[in-house]
Amino acid sequence: MVPVACGLVAVTALRWRIDVLSLGDTDALALGVNPARLRWILIIAVSLMTAATVAACGVIGWVGLVIPHLVRLVLGPGHRTLIPASFLLGGAYLLLVDLLSRSITATEVPVGILTAILGAPFFVYLLISQTRKETADA
Repeated sequence: MVPVACGLVAVTALRWRIDVLSLGDTDALALGVNPARLRWILIIAVSLMTAATVAACGVIGWVGLVIPHLVRLVLGPGHRTLIPASFLLGGAYLLLVDLLSRSITATEVPVGILTAILGAPFFVYLLISQTRKETADA
């Protein structure tokens, strides 16, 4: 999983700049961060990580969309704690789901089905709450 390791190193090294980028382009430039270049670096790093994860794990890689949002709800938006906590919670979640898929019935339930059953309602909740928030702000 070399692409995941390379992407993780890049994202972890840039975590404080990601926080600065959330202030907006003008403020980021004033603080010495080039927003356009940072976005491209992050897009490449995260794409490498996502592609390698989905290639190795299949459809359960979509957990990477849900777990960081859950961690952000609990810990807040600071990427210094958000990035490592997302990795740890994502791994723990998949271990738990794999354990459940092997032990809840006499036959093994595919992990992808169980992650979808558990994660899809939360993902829908996130989409609905974000839409309501944007509608209320408008």
